[in-house]
Amino acid sequence: MNDIEKQIGVSKIIENHIKNYFDLHGEILPSDGLYSRFMNEVERPLIEETLRRMKGNQVRVAKLLGINRNTLRRKIQDLNISLENICRVSE
Repeated sequence: MNDIEKQIGVSKIIENHIKNYFDLHGEILPSDGLYSRFMNEVERPLIEETLRRMKGNQVRVAKLLGINRNTLRRKIQDLNISLENICRVSE
Protein backbone atom coordinates (compact mmCIF):
# COMPACT_ATOMS: atom_id res chain seq x y z
CA MET A 1 0.00 0.00 0.00
CA ASN A 2 1.48 3.38 -0.99
CA ASP A 3 1.25 6.66 0.94
CA ILE A 4 -1.74 7.93 -1.04
CA GLU A 5 -3.69 4.72 -0.38
CA LYS A 6 -2.85 4.94 3.32
CA GLN A 7 -3.96 8.58 3.43
CA ILE A 8 -7.23 7.78 1.69
CA GLY A 9 -7.79 4.96 4.18
CA VAL A 10 -7.42 7.27 7.17
CA SER A 11 -9.55 9.92 5.50
CA LYS A 12 -12.31 7.37 4.86
CA ILE A 13 -12.20 6.16 8.47
CA ILE A 14 -12.57 9.73 9.73
CA GLU A 15 -15.36 10.45 7.24
CA ASN A 16 -17.27 7.36 8.41
CA HIS A 17 -16.76 8.35 12.05
CA ILE A 18 -18.18 11.82 11.39
CA LYS A 19 -21.18 10.39 9.53
CA ASN A 20 -21.86 7.96 12.39
CA TYR A 21 -21.56 10.79 14.90
CA PHE A 22 -24.23 12.84 13.10
CA ASP A 23 -26.42 9.75 12.58
CA LEU A 24 -26.39 9.11 16.33
CA HIS A 25 -27.79 12.58 16.95
CA GLY A 26 -30.61 12.23 14.41
CA GLU A 27 -32.48 15.51 14.00
CA ILE A 28 -30.89 17.03 17.09
CA LEU A 29 -27.62 18.76 16.28
CA PRO A 30 -24.66 17.94 18.52
CA SER A 31 -23.63 20.59 21.01
CA ASP A 32 -21.28 23.40 19.98
CA GLY A 33 -17.55 22.81 19.93
CA LEU A 34 -17.66 19.91 17.50
CA TYR A 35 -14.45 20.90 15.70
CA SER A 36 -12.49 20.99 18.93
CA ARG A 37 -13.89 17.63 20.10
CA PHE A 38 -13.03 15.92 16.82
CA MET A 39 -9.55 17.41 16.73
CA ASN A 40 -8.93 16.15 20.28
CA GLU A 41 -10.22 12.70 19.32
CA VAL A 42 -7.68 12.50 16.51
CA GLU A 43 -4.81 14.45 18.05
CA ARG A 44 -4.65 12.67 21.40
CA PRO A 45 -4.26 9.09 20.10
CA LEU A 46 -1.89 10.31 17.37
CA ILE A 47 0.42 11.92 19.93
CA GLU A 48 0.11 9.06 22.43
CA GLU A 49 0.92 6.34 19.91
CA THR A 50 3.77 8.33 18.39
CA LEU A 51 5.20 8.84 21.89
CA ARG A 52 4.95 5.09 22.52
CA ARG A 53 6.65 4.24 19.23
CA MET A 54 9.44 6.74 19.90
CA LYS A 55 9.74 5.53 23.52
CA GLY A 56 8.84 8.96 24.90
CA ASN A 57 11.51 10.86 22.94
CA GLN A 58 9.75 14.19 22.47
CA VAL A 59 12.34 15.59 20.06
CA ARG A 60 11.82 12.63 17.71
CA VAL A 61 8.03 12.78 18.13
CA ALA A 62 7.91 16.50 17.34
CA LYS A 63 10.07 15.99 14.25
CA LEU A 64 7.97 13.04 13.06
CA LEU A 65 4.74 15.01 13.54
CA GLY A 66 6.24 18.11 11.91
CA ILE A 67 5.63 20.37 14.90
CA ASN A 68 7.87 22.34 17.24
CA ARG A 69 8.96 20.55 20.41
CA ASN A 70 7.41 23.31 22.55
CA THR A 71 4.14 22.91 20.65
CA LEU A 72 4.26 19.18 21.37
CA ARG A 73 4.85 19.81 25.06
CA ARG A 74 1.92 22.24 25.17
CA LYS A 75 -0.34 19.70 23.45
CA ILE A 76 0.77 16.97 25.87
CA GLN A 77 -0.16 19.26 28.74
CA ASP A 78 -3.42 20.53 27.19
CA LEU A 79 -4.56 16.99 26.34
CA ASN A 80 -3.57 15.72 29.79
CA ILE A 81 -1.36 13.00 28.33
CA SER A 82 0.55 11.11 31.02
CA LEU A 83 4.14 10.67 29.88
CA GLU A 84 4.72 8.35 32.81
CA ASN A 85 2.07 5.93 31.54
CA ILE A 86 3.29 6.22 27.94
CA CYS A 87 6.88 5.41 28.89
CA ARG A 88 5.83 2.55 31.17
CA VAL A 89 3.74 0.91 28.42
CA SER A 90 6.50 1.22 25.82
CA GLU A 91 9.11 -0.58 27.95
